[in-house]
Amino acid sequence: MDQPYRKDLSHLTWDEVYARQAQRAGLMAAWIDALQLKPGDRVLDIGAGPGYVSFALAERVGPDGLVYALDRSADALGYLEQLQRERGVRQIERIVGDAATLAPGSVTADAALVTMVLHHTDDPAGVLRSVARCLPAGAPVVIGEFHPDGPCEKGPPRDHRISPAQIEAWCKEAGLTVRDTRRQTPEHYMVVAQRTARPAS
Repeated sequence: MDQPYRKDLSHLTWDEVYARQAQRAGLMAAWIDALQLKPGDRVLDIGAGPGYVSFALAERVGPDGLVYALDRSADALGYLEQLQRERGVRQIERIVGDAATLAPGSVTADAALVTMVLHHTDDPAGVLRSVARCLPAGAPVVIGEFHPDGPCEKGPPRDHRISPAQIEAWCKEAGLTVRDTRRQTPEHYMVVAQRTARPAS
């Protein structure tokens, strides 16, 4: 009998979650390129978990940059902290918190990555609103998800997947202008958005 889908990942160890993140390494180059990151930039990694992607972002922004690794799980970020100590990576700042209720001004970033996380959250639209509030006008945001039309051999079941059209609608509501939506694999797609210019006061 199939086990019910558990979106909180509580049935996995952090070693297993890290290994899952590593399996998506082939998707990351396109995400990071779309973020247009430069040495010294600050980037917000939503749902960082044990941090596989955070390390890739840290490499791109360099020692003068900063990665804000945000996750609801203190245990996941504790795992990341241990890896940071082992690898001598200091430019990752771990933040325990709910991305949907991130206080405006608590983080100021040049870009944001929201990949393979919205289907795990209870308020995905709220996550995108919070992200937008942390970015200046014109800042890039990359959202990665599992496509509902995919084969569903990996990732969440079809009824837990979010369509590109829904992501685009939430982006618009959050103040993010969608620049591109593309399929990366049969299972995965990415949305590239930009913080909409705020009206002049």
